[in-house]
Amino acid sequence: MKTTTTTNTAKEENAMKTTTTAALEIERKAATARRLAKMRANLTALENEAAAIIAKGDEMTAGDRARLLQLVNVKLHEEGSKIADIFSVDSSAACDFCSAMRRSATDNVLMICGLCYAAADAWKEAAWRRHKLNALIFGTVLFTVEELAALPIGALCRFNEDGDTVNETMARNYIRIAASHPATRFGYWYKNAPAVEAGLKAEGIATRDALPENIRFIHSSMLIGFEARPLWFDDAIFTVYPDEATTAAAIAAGAHECNGRKCRACGFTCYLMQRRQADPLRIAEILRCNKAARAEIVTAYHARRARLAGRA
Repeated sequence: MKTTTTTNTAKEENAMKTTTTAALEIERKAATARRLAKMRANLTALENEAAAIIAKGDEMTAGDRARLLQLVNVKLHEEGSKIADIFSVDSSAACDFCSAMRRSATDNVLMICGLCYAAADAWKEAAWRRHKLNALIFGTVLFTVEELAALPIGALCRFNEDGDTVNETMARNYIRIAASHPATRFGYWYKNAPAVEAGLKAEGIATRDALPENIRFIHSSMLIGFEARPLWFDDAIFTVYPDEATTAAAIAAGAHECNGRKCRACGFTCYLMQRRQADPLRIAEILRCNKAARAEIVTAYHARRARLAGRA
């Protein structure tokens, strides 16, 4: 009888634990849903406010313009982030340029945009919507150097930790942000070369000697394992390689090793490097993806290499 009673008690305890666990999971999901709903409502309010101000066009007041800059998201990356200690002013992976690049990647597995880490789960939505707001503001309104000095930026800052330059106006604003913060060293990551070059030239910068001394332009290669063609304003070419062998070969050939290390570990090279007059610094990082995706990409990489060799 005692054994039967003990067994029944254990079953009851297990049943209670199962019921409690299920109830807690329901509560957790409900709490998450409430937080997401609140976050989305707050973001919608910010988006609507910015859109209403921008719609004023030439009737925007100085106060309106100042308010838009208050809505800009400037982030200081904390311990645990690859770019810890660095500020960032971002665009969004949901911007038109990035969205178009991801669509192109459906037909080409070597397009790095097809593996965009920022293309969003529910919580990343908060980041990409704030960053899309940045893109709306900086891609629509051209601010003065004096106005942009209000942005809270420290010693090091990255442009486009997320997303890319959407148009010439955004590029001009980035260049003016650097002018408004002369003590800050900026790393300007980009893939949208025409927008960046148009922005430079619109700001009267058309030669390498005229480039802002406190910006380093990092051209991010579009194709995995294939370096982008250097442009006149590039300080570095950043390329993701498909596997350990191709990454090691690039490093052996003189590329600077990134490989996902914290920027602090290499002394913030992308921000503090000396500007070269020719031959931009080559930077190599190994692709981070699952085994199946890597196998497909490595196969495509070697096939493309073989085709290019056949044309030579």
